[in-house]
Amino acid sequence: MYKTYLYKLATFFSPNFDRYITKKLQHKNSLKILDIGFYKGSFSKAIISKLLSIESNKFFTLYSFDPNKNTVISEFENFITDKNVNWIHESIAIGDIKKEEEFTILSSFPSSGSSINNILQDSLWYKTRKFIFDPFGKKENRTTVVKVEVDTVDNIFQEIQNIDLIKIDVEGYSLNVLKGAKNYLKNNSPILQVEILSKKIDFKNKEDDLVEYLQKLNYKLINRKKHYTTHLFSDVVCVDYLFEK
Repeated sequence: MYKTYLYKLATFFSPNFDRYITKKLQHKNSLKILDIGFYKGSFSKAIISKLLSIESNKFFTLYSFDPNKNTVISEFENFITDKNVNWIHESIAIGDIKKEEEFTILSSFPSSGSSINNILQDSLWYKTRKFIFDPFGKKENRTTVVKVEVDTVDNIFQEIQNIDLIKIDVEGYSLNVLKGAKNYLKNNSPILQVEILSKKIDFKNKEDDLVEYLQKLNYKLINRKKHYTTHLFSDVVCVDYLFEK
């Protein structure tokens, strides 16, 4: 039970752009949200709840993707039933090309670090999180590797236009996801909330690459916020970005 409380505490102190996003979308009666790196749906739940608090008659279509099939999402299922949300969820990964790939699940803290682009397994960040969240867990059981299907936004959403908001939280794989959404972003104008997770030594280059890529697609960086839980006693940097055309 204490893991649940610690996770909720970490989530509470994580950055978000909910106020800006809800202000931008509050005038719409029908909204489409794409949540990549869904986990248990806390991002989508927060945005939908805030928008419904402004106008209760809004209708939502939510597309979500997360390859971790072991995640319990019953709480979110109850939420979308209560709010009458049209929800389409698939247990696949989103990337830059269609393929099969290995997906590593960090058993002690699966919401952060479980990814195709696994940079956290031997990081100081993960070792400290494991000490806090799973101090008695067996070392040999700290990861699970599974084969997952990978597809792209461009492939999946060829016939679905005008998504209002895309959130990408894929633990270091964001640029791959965006490269696989190039055509969609050329032809549509969703608000983007994107996370960069990186080792500190590589972070500046990864940030520059992502910002430059989106600028070429006519996106402007609106805001950035650090996850301070990854900065103290850590070799990892995690920052959320908000982009808009």
